[in-house]
Amino acid sequence: MLIAHRGDTIRQQANTIAAFEAAHSLGACAIHTEIQFSADGTPWCHHAPTLPSTGKKPVSIEDLRDRDLRGHGLNTLAEVVDWAGRHRHLDWFVEVDLAVMERVGVENTVGQIARLIRPESDSFALLSRDIRSLRMARNLGCHQVALKVDSVAQSLSVGVLTLAPDYLLIGDSQVDCPELPPGPWQWVVYEINSAEEAVRWRRRGAHHILTGNLALLMRSREASDVYGF
Repeated sequence: MLIAHRGDTIRQQANTIAAFEAAHSLGACAIHTEIQFSADGTPWCHHAPTLPSTGKKPVSIEDLRDRDLRGHGLNTLAEVVDWAGRHRHLDWFVEVDLAVMERVGVENTVGQIARLIRPESDSFALLSRDIRSLRMARNLGCHQVALKVDSVAQSLSVGVLTLAPDYLLIGDSQVDCPELPPGPWQWVVYEINSAEEAVRWRRRGAHHILTGNLALLMRSREASDVYGF
């Protein structure tokens, strides 16, 4: 499975429905997005906690009202879930940073996201580095969860084994062994942007790859052969 990192960011603004539509048109199997919360407490799809401004300092999304964020061309998570409901063959990874959960509160963060993605929970996975938040998401009816780890050794810890997430995400530079060990999860390696690397990681045990260059990989016969897209 090829996962489009923030959609097709080469042709469209990252983390927007336009980017997701472009990735879908290229043949993406799954899409990754990230969440920030506005001053109104609404989850919006955006990778950074700030936005560029006309002043010297960027402005924090948490200080902006929903009506202000509309002017930046962003989309709410609710809008994305609604769009995803009309494209049910896509899988989704919704990532929440630890800093966001600390600022908004774990219960509030997970509760709001779980409420929105629950109607499409067969295709949406909450992604986090925090095991507690993923346990909470499952208790709230999220069928799939994905854990981001910093090392292969972490995947063998009691906490991870007990959680048994559906997916484990790891950076390519953080793998210090020839092959990814098997488990009750599927491995996702990021960020892979060449066909050669995609093929190599498949041989090392990656079930899926997260890419920022979807168009290039979709044109690769080698990557298509090993990932079956």
